[in-house]
Amino acid sequence: MEKEVWSKGFKVVFPVMLSYVPLGMACGMLLYEAGISVFGIGLMSILVFAGAGQFMAASMLTAGATIPSIIIMTFFLNLRHLLMSSSIAPFFKKKSVPFLMLYSHTLADESYALNYTQFRTDKEWSPNNALTTNVLAYSSWVLSTVLGGYIGSTFAFNTTIMNYVLIAMFICMLVSQFVSRIFVIVGLVAGVLSVLLMVLLNHNIALVIAAVIASFVGYLLDEQREKKQAAEGESVHNE
Repeated sequence: MEKEVWSKGFKVVFPVMLSYVPLGMACGMLLYEAGISVFGIGLMSILVFAGAGQFMAASMLTAGATIPSIIIMTFFLNLRHLLMSSSIAPFFKKKSVPFLMLYSHTLADESYALNYTQFRTDKEWSPNNALTTNVLAYSSWVLSTVLGGYIGSTFAFNTTIMNYVLIAMFICMLVSQFVSRIFVIVGLVAGVLSVLLMVLLNHNIALVIAAVIASFVGYLLDEQREKKQAAEGESVHNE
């Protein structure tokens, strides 16, 4: 890809890359404390690339969970990627399978929100631009988690404070994604459902269920909005 494509993608995704540094370092430190080597942390970030999933894995490993249970929980936690991929797929109709595989592997909540918004607002935004934002954010996350693992292996840290730092970071990331009314509604639905299901189930699986349901709500609202816009456009054309 041309230098201009990378430059344009970098300008859009730079804030996300910056936010990944402290978040990735915290994740790397927690994973190292959970018993994963620095090499293992890097390999996990490269192959899995799931921020919330990796934090969850660190927590579950510390609690003595089995590897199969961690894999299953990560699978359900990342089911939202099916909805994200399907909603952005129309912009990639003419791209090759290898291109789509690389884009899908490097897809994250933040890069999805950026690309979806760019495709809607910037007529010159291309699939290549979208891929550069993914790859740059992906690289930032991998390097940050490895750095965090290295710091954790070199210095002794009390990671208890990470619980509060991570909450603040996730809130900041959530608010930054409120780019439309649909995103706000999905965020509210996820929050309310998380509280209700935690009270009813008293288990962390409630958070996964809430996230999946909220994602479906967002998908349905987006589909309804697109149909409404299409109907209005057809009505204006007929007039």
